Amino acid sequence: MNCQALSYMFVLVALLFTAGAHADKVSKPGLWVEVTLKLEGKTVAGQPRVALADNTFAVLVEKNKAQIALTQTAKDTWTCMLEDGRSYVIGWIAKKGWFAKHSKMYGYCSEPFVAQEGLAATFSPGMPATFEYDVRTPPRGVKATPVKVLLLREILSDGKRTFLSWGGQQAIRKPGILEITGIASGTYQISARTPDTTKHLNAHTPVLYENRVVEIKAGIANRFEPVYPKIDSTVEDGDVTIRGKLYGPDKQPLAKKTVHVCPLGPHGFDLNLYYPPATTDSQGRFGFVGICPHQPVYVSHENTSINLGKQSLTENASVTVDIVLGLKKLPIVIGEPVEEIFVDWRKGSTGKLSDLKGKVVVLDVWATSCNPCIRALPGFNALAHEFSSEQDVVFVALSVDSDEALWKKEVDQSGWTALKHGRLNRKIGAYLFNRGIPYTMIIDQNGVLRAEGHGFDIRNELDKLNEASSLSNSGSKERSRGH
Repeated sequence: MNCQALSYMFVLVALLFTAGAHADKVSKPGLWVEVTLKLEGKTVAGQPRVALADNTFAVLVEKNKAQIALTQTAKDTWTCMLEDGRSYVIGWIAKKGWFAKHSKMYGYCSEPFVAQEGLAATFSPGMPATFEYDVRTPPRGVKATPVKVLLLREILSDGKRTFLSWGGQQAIRKPGILEITGIASGTYQISARTPDTTKHLNAHTPVLYENRVVEIKAGIANRFEPVYPKIDSTVEDGDVTIRGKLYGPDKQPLAKKTVHVCPLGPHGFDLNLYYPPATTDSQGRFGFVGICPHQPVYVSHENTSINLGKQSLTENASVTVDIVLGLKKLPIVIGEPVEEIFVDWRKGSTGKLSDLKGKVVVLDVWATSCNPCIRALPGFNALAHEFSSEQDVVFVALSVDSDEALWKKEVDQSGWTALKHGRLNRKIGAYLFNRGIPYTMIIDQNGVLRAEGHGFDIRNELDKLNEASSLSNSGSKERSRGH
């Protein structure tokens, strides 16, 4: 090999080594580089913060224990050491004096940047902005105040996007503009609620119930009007009629009381619809005409509500419901007698569950709107068939449906003939059922609850009850049955 060829080889090796070293520098984890931060534009006095882009909360608060050290090298210029190739954000925190006097939730966060040697990352918080929520002009016939508003700042925590309240809940008690001053630009969420919907979600149709993401720009008044739902007061083909009566705790009709219909969506309230409320007449009667079919609703007065599912609200349906105030939750305690439950029997008049005293009662609580209930009842009916020869055991399917006609139709078409069918009567009784359904209870001959819950082995529980009864009545003839 001649000298010229050898010289070319050394140059090539040097170039390859240099390129490899550079590649290693870029990709090697833990390599730290110096980055310059430059503040641009006018803003309030403060200090920058730097944090990883997947934890923006760290640059939005003044107390940041693990903050990255910054060195100020000139006016509006700082340097810091960051990990090469990782994404960071820059925050700007107003000084305490200015913050206390002017700002409720000031905290700026820049767009992410990737750290690399020699980078100059610029950021521009701008002047504080004002948030305005304007409820001066709601649609005609809609009372939108008082309303509670929460403004939440977008943050990233461990890479997950969420919103955090910084200014506390604000209330607008009469038509006007809610103003929150001294906030930074960025992405926020407006959370607005009519007051009693925050405490009692079934109280009435929420006029305002929104969670809206908005962008707030620096240095200006950012005004937003609520997204009001559509007022549905017209009657169209296929619409549903809902009528009923409102009763007080003494079971007497209540006159001149307001009743609401609240439409529901897949994840809560349907924010697109608003039905004007109805007022009861001298006999406690109320009515809603023009309700959209195939959409579940709550019919409610104050904190008491009746749920109507899609099965009730078919096209051109006429549904009758009763709202009874002052009902108590049915106490369910194993080893204690079951409280008196009044039942509208499908074959017969209204009676009491205690009329079955002397028999073992296997009680299944269900509703036509409950799909798991509908799937479980054929098996419950088949088990009842197995015990049909035993005169001292009765299987009862107790519906908690509000719509009597829908319940009767489901029962008559079901083929569940081995069951004794009834519907919980709220107008006479004092209790409502508040457990998740389907729900099963086994009540012994003396009316005492022996087993309760979801999905337990009914046959096994009956065997244990039979064994206990046989031991206590050794002179009685032991029953036998096939499995």
